[in-house]
Amino acid sequence: MLKIAIPNKGRMFKPTLELLKNSGFSPKEFDERKLSTETKCGKIKILFVRADEICEYVQSNIVDLGITGFDIVIEKKADVEKIFDLNFGNCKMVLAGPKNKKFVTGLKVATKYENIAKEYLGKKGINSKIINSQGATELKPQLNLADFIIDITSTGETLKANGLKIYEVLFESNAVLIANKKSLKEKSTEILDIKIAIQSVILAENKSYLIFNLSKKTLDKIINQIPCMRAPTIVKTGDKNVVSVQTVVPTNDISTTINKLKKLGSTDVLVLDIKRVII
Repeated sequence: MLKIAIPNKGRMFKPTLELLKNSGFSPKEFDERKLSTETKCGKIKILFVRADEICEYVQSNIVDLGITGFDIVIEKKADVEKIFDLNFGNCKMVLAGPKNKKFVTGLKVATKYENIAKEYLGKKGINSKIINSQGATELKPQLNLADFIIDITSTGETLKANGLKIYEVLFESNAVLIANKKSLKEKSTEILDIKIAIQSVILAENKSYLIFNLSKKTLDKIINQIPCMRAPTIVKTGDKNVVSVQTVVPTNDISTTINKLKKLGSTDVLVLDIKRVII
């Protein structure tokens, strides 16, 4: 049985749990006081861990897989294998400070990402004092405890609310699936099964299955205008002059696509949800 560590709270907790459920790895039971549980399918044991400790659990082979923020992987300089990005937890690592403030040597920078800050300042050739901040980092410049901050932000609204301006984006971050390097070799088949299951759910996000009927004559004229992943599927119907077209369309584009197809003569349009896509 594989072990996977996931955040026990915070902004990544609910999306991670939802992703595992949709991938077929629902917890047998869920109790906020329990720190681990097996999944209903019996393939995975889930450990609920602080997001900033997950890298260490994976690196030390306490667990085989982990879901955490890419910013944490970089900060911890974790010796793990990144499997792929997940479609949540999107944010940016930024340098921010009061408006019209010059970023020069001798200033104080508040952050909980000390390794990232040291590397960034070193590349810039700026000698600044790093102030460790484990919370309310945006408040530090107001209290004259720091001149600038290096922190993650999703929308930048909290920074603005505290009178701070983004001066530079260091990198983009999001939730990632990571693996222990030894586990990747010894449990490659099991990990591949889980990877495919999770990836298929991610690929299905914001996609809908569209089915409609169309005359054969019209199809020949508009085949290249039909949105699809690779190519639409064409199926014969009881009417030799009519075909059924099946394709995958971004959910956000459904209304526009249907209106366009109706004008081209399509009928009997069906829109279905997609739970998984495997390519």
